[in-house]
Amino acid sequence: MDGSVSASGALPYTLLLLLLELGVGGALVMHAVHLRGQATPGFVRATTIMVPIVLGLAFWTAYTLEGDVVEGFLIRSGPREALVWVLAALTAASLLHNLALYTDRDLWARRIGWALSALSLAALGLTAATLAGSPSALTAFSLAFGALALGLSAVGLALGHWYLVTPRLPARPLVEITTAFLIVVVIQAILFAAAMAISVDDPVGGRDQSLSSDPTFWLRIAIGFGLTLIFGWMAWTTARMRSMMAATGLLYLTTAAVLAAQIAARALMFDSGRPL
Repeated sequence: MDGSVSASGALPYTLLLLLLELGVGGALVMHAVHLRGQATPGFVRATTIMVPIVLGLAFWTAYTLEGDVVEGFLIRSGPREALVWVLAALTAASLLHNLALYTDRDLWARRIGWALSALSLAALGLTAATLAGSPSALTAFSLAFGALALGLSAVGLALGHWYLVTPRLPARPLVEITTAFLIVVVIQAILFAAAMAISVDDPVGGRDQSLSSDPTFWLRIAIGFGLTLIFGWMAWTTARMRSMMAATGLLYLTTAAVLAAQIAARALMFDSGRPL
């Protein structure tokens, strides 16, 4: 670098974070589902196949990123470059994971799943280190629980459809996923409160309005915590009643709400320097 600072729009970085959270969340949740052993092997194979696709898109997005400032948010180039290689390794490991699943090498699939989980955590840590404007530890936790929220809702939605072709599948896997989802959203709310309480460096150039006057801030709260908890609780209740068609419909709403909330959260993060 020549010492100059180049600016970049927030959209590519926001896309990276969403793809990273969805891919990492999917990998972590599907590894847990596989270890639990209560879902059918067909479901594990059919759902895990989405993970390398999303991770590959995240890798390509990270590879093409430029700029040292994003909407006033400072970017560290060193961790960003390391993140690219970790995402490449994640994508390759996920392909091997799928190969092991589809060739019925269960022991190898479990081992690779553990490696995927470790690489996923490394990717989240490097992403937090890349974003220089907020505390790295809090940002890492925010990304991790955002990933789990997306992963649990997406996997829960896929599992809800699987009950339509495997009606004798026990209700417990979906109940466990929706239970975990509700816990994750509550933890997200706690992290949100912590992010609002801490002091952070002002973004380069500053904000043109306060958070309280930003409609995105209130959408993050209403959709990200209000609607997701309501829809998640309703999905959990209907799953316990074995009303799987109703639970699947509610999980559509839950997944849409989580995705909208994460988009709002990442947009606010680049604008305010807080991992909301």
